[in-house]
Amino acid sequence: MYLVRYSSEVFVKSEGVKRQFIHRLAENLREALRRKGIEGKVSRDRDRVYVWTDEDAGEVLKRTFGVAAFARAVEWPFEGVEDLKRRLVEAFADEVKGKLFAIRVKVRDRVMSSQKLERELGGALYPYAAGVNLTSPDVQINVEIRGERTYIYHRWEKGPGGLPVGTQSKALALVSGGFDSPVAAWYALKRGVKLHFVLYDLGGEDHVKGTFAILKRLYEDWIFGYIPKFYVVDFSPVLSALFSVRRDLRLIVLKRVMYRVGELLSKSIKAEAIITGESIGQVSTQTLPNLRVIEEAVRIPVLRPLLSFDKEEIIAKARDLGIYELSASIPEFCAIATSSPVRTRLREVKAEEEKVLGAIEEALEDVRLLDLRREYEEADPLKAPKDIEGERIPVSPQNFGDLLKEDLPKDRTYIFVCQRGRLSRQAAKIFRRRGYRAYYDTYT
Repeated sequence: MYLVRYSSEVFVKSEGVKRQFIHRLAENLREALRRKGIEGKVSRDRDRVYVWTDEDAGEVLKRTFGVAAFARAVEWPFEGVEDLKRRLVEAFADEVKGKLFAIRVKVRDRVMSSQKLERELGGALYPYAAGVNLTSPDVQINVEIRGERTYIYHRWEKGPGGLPVGTQSKALALVSGGFDSPVAAWYALKRGVKLHFVLYDLGGEDHVKGTFAILKRLYEDWIFGYIPKFYVVDFSPVLSALFSVRRDLRLIVLKRVMYRVGELLSKSIKAEAIITGESIGQVSTQTLPNLRVIEEAVRIPVLRPLLSFDKEEIIAKARDLGIYELSASIPEFCAIATSSPVRTRLREVKAEEEKVLGAIEEALEDVRLLDLRREYEEADPLKAPKDIEGERIPVSPQNFGDLLKEDLPKDRTYIFVCQRGRLSRQAAKIFRRRGYRAYYDTYT
């Protein structure tokens, strides 16, 4: 069985709040065990959670927020000191043979001296060992007497800490599939936030599929206690309108529109905040002046867990979470513009943004809700069938904006092509919305 210590933050809460947090932690552990196929029983009291199982539950405990530490323990009934000494000798005489050892005792719900018990229990094992070392023993045996039960273990193993997921309100994470936003989402989850996700589809089906894989990994490894929603918003109407915006302000305007759509979706799920992966100065849209201009678009709080992180720290965390390879496979969508001024003027940005606002309603007409509990269903009606014939039109970052302005004849079939299928898919989607027979493909 396992002894589980709560995060220290739980203990400073009022008694009512503490009970709620502990209850949520126990419920999350039950779900985590069930989802990992581990049969077990979970109970709790005022300062411990207890997990009984015949299987290895260590990985579950390492990935359940709210667990400060856990110990793999054996449980005995407490039937007096002499019986405890006998049991310790039977269990540990061989283990301490030729080694220096120490015994640490904690007592709860009984009037007993821990120091006196340490001497008595240590005396029972002393004849079998090389001696006692209280500062750096070869073997440390920890004994917790808790009412009618005794728990014996060697050491505490570190848990993830934080607060149990679900103890805080809902928030909506704006994710892109790169390194930053999934790591930011993880830190929000660590603070107990009940997180849901939205992706703005600018990179095509491969981008959606890759981001789905990242969020599914987060769900399977770290999210217990609720089922997160994952929205995918078709941003091709916004992308089309964006090419009428001044090139140097496009990324700033795009970010503002993303915030606006995030705020609208947040209202629908009663989320209290937006979570982003932005950090100060990482790119030109993330300077303090530009963050201020972008955030002015919404009234909902925008939280940035990675605000003071550098890129190396973010990538290192992505490796720890096991999502590095998944995120590394998703390239940035860079056809819109290369960079923005480090300081933009709100008045100018808002004037340019007016050209795009009408596309928000159209984008919200095509919102997919994906189920992270299931496998990704790959079905792309925009992909050109092998036997289809049509006019093949190359697409590149250089000609994308001009292409969207073209008035092509509608009595033909068009197949937009590019190297990886991302730009060509967006072009096909935009022209399909305009009533064209449009598909996309990659160069062969």
